[in-house]
Amino acid sequence: MKEIINFFAGRRYSAVNTCEMQVMDSTIGKNHKSLNQNRPSLNRGLSVLDALFHDRKKGKQTRSPTFIFFLLTTGLLLICSGIFVLLFHPYDLIFKWKLLLAEDGEIFQLWERPPVDLFLKVYLFNITNHEDFMSGRAKKLNVEEIGPYVYQELMTHENVTFNSNGTLSTIPNHPLLWRGDLSEGRQEDDIFYLPNIALLAIAHVAAPKNYFFRLPVNIFVRKENIQPVVKMTAKEFMMGYESPLTTLGNTLLPHWIHFDKVGLIDRMYDFNGDFATYYTGENDIRMSGLYDTFHGSPDLPQWKGEHCSNIQGASDGTKFMSFMQENDTLLFFRKSMCRPQRLKRLGKVDPVQGLEAVKFTFEDNALDNGVHNDLNKCFCRDPNKCLTEGLIDVTDCYYGFPIALSYPHFLDADPVLLENVTGSKPNRSLHESYFVLNPLSGLPLKLSAKFQINMAMSDVRNMAHVEKFSHLTIPMLWFEISMMELPKRLEDRFSLYLNILPVVEKVGLYGSLILGLALSIIAVTRVALRASKFVASPYHQKYHHNLVNNSVYNACEEKLSSRNQSVTNENSQRAKNSSDDVDGENDNKMSDDNDDAHCLNIIRRDDQYELENDDALSDIDYNDDGESSNGSLDQTESDERSEQSQKFMEIDLTEAENHGIRDSLVSTVRRLSDGYIEIAQALMGNKRDTLLKIVESDDDES
Repeated sequence: MKEIINFFAGRRYSAVNTCEMQVMDSTIGKNHKSLNQNRPSLNRGLSVLDALFHDRKKGKQTRSPTFIFFLLTTGLLLICSGIFVLLFHPYDLIFKWKLLLAEDGEIFQLWERPPVDLFLKVYLFNITNHEDFMSGRAKKLNVEEIGPYVYQELMTHENVTFNSNGTLSTIPNHPLLWRGDLSEGRQEDDIFYLPNIALLAIAHVAAPKNYFFRLPVNIFVRKENIQPVVKMTAKEFMMGYESPLTTLGNTLLPHWIHFDKVGLIDRMYDFNGDFATYYTGENDIRMSGLYDTFHGSPDLPQWKGEHCSNIQGASDGTKFMSFMQENDTLLFFRKSMCRPQRLKRLGKVDPVQGLEAVKFTFEDNALDNGVHNDLNKCFCRDPNKCLTEGLIDVTDCYYGFPIALSYPHFLDADPVLLENVTGSKPNRSLHESYFVLNPLSGLPLKLSAKFQINMAMSDVRNMAHVEKFSHLTIPMLWFEISMMELPKRLEDRFSLYLNILPVVEKVGLYGSLILGLALSIIAVTRVALRASKFVASPYHQKYHHNLVNNSVYNACEEKLSSRNQSVTNENSQRAKNSSDDVDGENDNKMSDDNDDAHCLNIIRRDDQYELENDDALSDIDYNDDGESSNGSLDQTESDERSEQSQKFMEIDLTEAENHGIRDSLVSTVRRLSDGYIEIAQALMGNKRDTLLKIVESDDDES
């Protein structure tokens, strides 16, 4: 580990470079190259990796990561985490996964059986002057609103089957549960005078037929004395009542009337035989929970033109489009409406139960039959017989009955509708529909969809007992499908998804980036402080002074180098010299030899100092005060090594002086140079075998 760290730190434990040693080996006999040029430089005293991994403990010869290393690593990891959050937005990924309608998924279970309090509120129009109107004493019908009669709608999606194209098939079911506690004292057995739906419907159907078709109907009506306004309970009018005409129609025309009771709410909530497919969000998460087809088709059969018939992407009120944009068009479709209804955005409102809310309402001129909006012309079945503005003909959705939808009390309708019937008082604050939705999830926070069911009579003057109702639009009831608040457990769940998790993501993003940068800056700052304190420390200054004073070739090294180059010339000249000059020459040689020994001793001591201090610097541990700790070699060991080196040199010099042989001195110098170079290489490269060989060779020569 120590070698790896020092490798990347640019440090070596060898006094000479390995690559340079190969060159030195080949040229050592020609000239003496200084070891100073391969001595450690200043940057080897301290590096970034030293500060990160130099955490030597007393008595240990290994390195371990420092606190700064863990500080820097933590900072970098936090920065990477922040960048990941910034690029990939994990909250969006998790939330999209949550919105997917997957089998046994959380949102699927909420969609399959919505745990919401969805209510149907019904307001009946009691006819208060039916006798005067029928006798001709009153020219207009007078109606009085009675209600509410409240039912809880237990919406479910039964027999769910997942398809391979990103949709699921299901049978919608909307059973109703009477809620007398919410009906403000109203009871289902309250009695009123209400329109006879069966007589008015059959009269409307038979009126345009030929005489022979109308005759038996008129005879039966007169014989049974069936009146257009009858006394009945609220439940009978809403959920169905028996009538001789219904029985007759069921017997004679089973393909037209397949039921034996007539009730507006009963027919409106008849889901027998219905089936639909919904998007799961697999292909587009924004569309999860919205209609794909109804009865196997994306278009309703009663309308022509995509604008009027297409219900793809419409909501049944359980869930609307997710991740809404400003220019998105939302659709709302219920079977009772018989058409898709477009919603317009009104803008943001105050949060509902702590959740972001946007308010929508039905688009302007939605029921104008093309008077103001040309796209709505497809709602007019017969261009020559379009209903009055504000009415939509939904005859095909109500078994051929002359049913027309409008807003409650003819809100936004042609004023002529109010002139024929008294008692209608449109009020926008009471009768306008609205949808308060969460734009991110499409979750409805509040909704109130309001429609009125009317009998839009044609010319029925040729039918018995109904002559007074020709070309009259009779208000019968209006209903409101509403949800006023989320259940507590659903509120808590979506508060977690929509309020808490986004904050957690933002905190994680900015917290990771800020904390990561702070930790990284602290770590880098501490490394810089350590480096500056090391440079300013007395030990480092002493080491630096030694490096500066020892140039690549100092005086002694230059002298030895020049002498080595002239060894051959001196040997040849010695043979030519006369015997008279031998003694003087020997004195000069002995003086030169003494100088060589002195220089060699200086070089050896200097190299020994460099080697020891390089090893000391590699192991030094700097504390906060910039002082060195116990990482260097201890003084006793250093002194012993120096004494051994000096003794070794003195033995060689004594041998040279005793014999007085110049060749022996030169040979000794060369051998010492080679030996110390190899020793340095062995010490710094941890070459144990090389050291043993050098020691053995020295023993043999001795």
